[in-house]
Amino acid sequence: MANLQTTIQTSTPPLRDHRSLIEAASRYYSEAVRLNDVQLLEKASQLAYQAWQADDRYLPGINLLARIAMHRGQYQNAKYWVDNGLSIKPDSPGLLYSAGHIALSTGQLDDAEEFFTASSRISQVATKSPMYLAHIKLLKGAYVDAFQIYRELIKTQANDAQVRSKLFEATDQIVADFYSVELEQELLRWFEFEDVDHSQLRSLTTSMLQHKMRLTEQGCPLDPEQIANDPLLLAGLQHFYFTDPLMEKLLTTLRRSLLLSSSRELAIPGGFLDLVTGLAAQCELNESVWFIDPQETTLLSQLNDLAARILSLGDVNASDISAIVLLTMMYQPLRHAPFFDALVAHDILWPTHMAELMDKCLQEPLTIRAHASCVRTINLSGDPISDQVRAQYEVHPYPRWTSLGYHQPADYLDTLASLFPGAQLPERHEPINLLVAGCGTGRQAVRLSRYFHGLSVTALDLSKTSLGYAAMQAERYGCDIDFVHGDLLEAAQLNTQYDVIECSGVLHHMDHPEDGLQALTEQLASGGLMKIALYSRQARTLIRELRETLGEDLPTSESDIRLVRETLIQQGSEQWHAILQSPDFYSLSACRDLLFHTKEHTYDLQEVRRLIDNAGLEWVGMVAPQGAYKLAADVLKLKPQHLTLNDWHTLEQVNPALFAGMYQFYVRKP
Repeated sequence: MANLQTTIQTSTPPLRDHRSLIEAASRYYSEAVRLNDVQLLEKASQLAYQAWQADDRYLPGINLLARIAMHRGQYQNAKYWVDNGLSIKPDSPGLLYSAGHIALSTGQLDDAEEFFTASSRISQVATKSPMYLAHIKLLKGAYVDAFQIYRELIKTQANDAQVRSKLFEATDQIVADFYSVELEQELLRWFEFEDVDHSQLRSLTTSMLQHKMRLTEQGCPLDPEQIANDPLLLAGLQHFYFTDPLMEKLLTTLRRSLLLSSSRELAIPGGFLDLVTGLAAQCELNESVWFIDPQETTLLSQLNDLAARILSLGDVNASDISAIVLLTMMYQPLRHAPFFDALVAHDILWPTHMAELMDKCLQEPLTIRAHASCVRTINLSGDPISDQVRAQYEVHPYPRWTSLGYHQPADYLDTLASLFPGAQLPERHEPINLLVAGCGTGRQAVRLSRYFHGLSVTALDLSKTSLGYAAMQAERYGCDIDFVHGDLLEAAQLNTQYDVIECSGVLHHMDHPEDGLQALTEQLASGGLMKIALYSRQARTLIRELRETLGEDLPTSESDIRLVRETLIQQGSEQWHAILQSPDFYSLSACRDLLFHTKEHTYDLQEVRRLIDNAGLEWVGMVAPQGAYKLAADVLKLKPQHLTLNDWHTLEQVNPALFAGMYQFYVRKP
C-alpha cells in the first residue's frame, strides 16, 4: 500500500489549486474502492475537502465528497453534499446520478427513479443513469420498460458486464406476444455473450419459437427440416434446457423420429446433424428428464451394446462410432453411458459439429471425480435421514449450473446494511469468516467468493459428487474456497467461529431441522449473522398434495421420475399448472429436488418465528422476493425493509405464491 501512495504522491505536482486536489482525490478514491482500503478512502476525503475549501462551488469536488460519504454508508452526509451541489446547478447529471444512488441505497425507489430519469434526460452518456433507471424499473416490477432500456443500452455497451447481466435479468421476465425477425437477431447475438446466464433468455426464446413455428397443442405445421435448421432453436438447445410442455412434446417427437430413422442405417441425415447434436446437448443439460417409451428403450440398449462392441475392437475412428454415440446421447448423458469409460480410453478426433460437446461431456465427469477425491472430510453424523439425503445428491447433484452470471463487486456488510437499514451487523474486519452450510454444487459459495471482497469462504456439504462439481466451478472462476465433506450436525468439527453462516434450502431436508439450526448457531460468533431459507407451506400447497397422493411411492429411479412427470403432463396443465410452470420440473435432478425429495418440512411464518426464538436468535429481516416492492406498497403502504414478520404474513395471504422461492431471511446471534 505504501508503494501505491508513494506513486501517487511523487507523480502529482504540488497540490495548490482545487482541480489538482480533486484529481489526486479521485485517484485515491478509485483505488480505495477497488481495494476496499479505508486509509486510502480517508486520504481521498481529506483532499476532496481541501479542494472544497479552496473552491466551494466546484461541482466535481462536491460530487466526489458525496460519493465518498455514500461509500462509507453515511447517507445523510452524502445527501448534504448533493443538495449543496444541486443548489448551485440543478441540472447537473453527475449530481442527479449521485442523488439517485443515495435514494436507491436507502430504499427510496420513487425518488431514485425521479433522479435517474432527470439525469438521463440531460445526458444519456455522462453517467450510468439509464442503466440504473432500468434497474429501478426491474425492482418495481416494470419488466417491459426495463427490458426496452437495456435492449437499447446493449447496442452500444455490449462489453459492459453489468449491462449484459441486467439485460439478461430483465429478459428473464419477458414473454413475446408475436414473432419478430429483429428481436430474433438480437437474441442470437446475445447467445454469443460469455460470462452470462443464458438460461435467462429461455422465456423469450421459447415464446418467440412458439410464434415462429405456430406451435400449439395440436402440433407444429412446419416441415421437420425447417425445424431442424432453425438457428434460434439450435442456440436454445445448446445453452439451456427448455421448460415448456409444448416444446417438450415437439422435441421428444422429433427425437423419436430421428432415432427410429437413423438407427436403421446407423447414420444421421446431413440436414439433421445439428439438430441431433442439439438434442444431445439438451439431454446433457436436462439430465434425460424426458419420457422414454419401451421401443426407444430397446433401441437405446441395442445402440449402447453396439458402441461397447466397437470400442472393444481396438483402434476406433470417429466415422465408426460418432453417429451411434450421438443417437444415444439424445437419451442419456454421456457420463451415464455403459461405454463411457471405454470411450474415454480412446483418443478420438471428433467431427467439428460435435467436437465441443464431446470434449465437455468426456472431460467434465473426470474433472469432478478428481476434485471430489481431494476434498477434506469431517465425520459424518450417521443420521439415517442425512444418509438418505446424501445418497440422493450423490446420484443427482443439484443444481448442475453452467453459468455464474455477473454481480457488481461489493462489500458484503455494506450490502446487508442497504438491505436492512439500522440492523446490527458483525464488527468489520478482514477476512470475514463465512460458512455456506449445505453448499450443494457451489453456486452461492462461488458467487460470494468471486463478487464480495474480504470474505474467507468455507463450503460444507454431505455429497462428495456435489462438492466435486462445486470445486470444478470454483477453479473455473478462480475462487479460493475451502470445500469440506461432512454433515452440518457435526459442524463443531470445523473448529471455527463464523461471522456469517448462509444455510439456504437445507434445514427443511433434515429429520430435525431444529437440531441442525442449533449446531450452526453454536458455530456462529456472538454478533454474527445467519441467512436461512426455508420452504413456505402455502407456496408448496400443490406439491404437498402431489406428495400425499403418491404416499410411500415417491419415485427415486430415473425411469420412475420420468414416468410420473409424463403422467402429470398428460393429465394437463389445469390440475398441475403451478408445477408445470416451475423451471425445476424440466431437469431430472431439479425435478427430484422439487417434488420427490427424500425428506422435507414446510413452514408458515409463525413456525419460523418459533424456530429462531428457540435457537436464541434475533430476527433481522426478510430478503424481499420478486414482486414484494409493489405488493408491499399496494397493500401496506410500506417498503419491504420496514416490514415485520406479521406484515410478511399478511402479504403472503394476499399472494400465496409470494415465497415460491422460499422464505429467505437473516437472523442474528446476540
